[in-house]
Amino acid sequence: MRNKKPTNNHRYKSKPHGQRILYDARGARVKSSPLTNKYVRVLLFWVLPYFVINGLIFLFVCASPRINIEVKDTNNYVTSEVEFTVKSFMPIKDLEVSLESSPIEYVKSGGTYTCTANQNGTFAVKATSLNGMQKTVFADVSTLDDTAPSVEEDSASISKGILTFNIYDTQSGVDYDSIYGIVDGDEKITPFEVDKDIGIVSMQLPVAAKVIELHFSDMVGNARSGRITVTVGGVESDNDEEADNDTDAQAETEADGTEIVSVNE
Repeated sequence: MRNKKPTNNHRYKSKPHGQRILYDARGARVKSSPLTNKYVRVLLFWVLPYFVINGLIFLFVCASPRINIEVKDTNNYVTSEVEFTVKSFMPIKDLEVSLESSPIEYVKSGGTYTCTANQNGTFAVKATSLNGMQKTVFADVSTLDDTAPSVEEDSASISKGILTFNIYDTQSGVDYDSIYGIVDGDEKITPFEVDKDIGIVSMQLPVAAKVIELHFSDMVGNARSGRITVTVGGVESDNDEEADNDTDAQAETEADGTEIVSVNE
């Protein structure tokens, strides 16, 4: 008995230029692996690794931190809470936080940093990552009250020995209990009537008052003083006797007794 040759279930057909097409026993074409294509091999094993490796190198070398700052509204006009986050592909090796160029303490909770600002100004966060890349972000803190109240100069007037003026504060508000005046550097006077809704203050002046120095502050303690010079009949009084005569004459000749005043804060 003759030995039978082993059968092969795959048959080949030749294509032009020597490329063979493989078929199985049922005549179905057997697809060849994409890796047999030299262009695919170049793409997978040379081109793609080149871009991936260089992309990672670029990321490690050039990635810089990302900083977001949020200034919270103040509840007392004295302090304000500031929150910020720092995100970075590389670990952060140095973090500097300042307010008006002065370092300020912060507390970290999770991924959020919190600090307390006690003055208005420029808030800055500077982060340096492990690869040496730096990022600095600024925010403006402007919600705190660091300005004393003001007297509207055009509102000040004297009528029948009563000084009235309008005082205002746009943030914490006027502390009306803090208002008083020093007349001619000697006598202290306080308001006898205050309209807090519109900020009108009334004070009884002594006879022949020439200069009233007002003192006032807001609800957080910002204080200011304003000097009111009383001028009778358009000419500033030079002495007490002249002031007495002019004041009496003004009261007799003008129905409303209004005198001219100027305010210098």
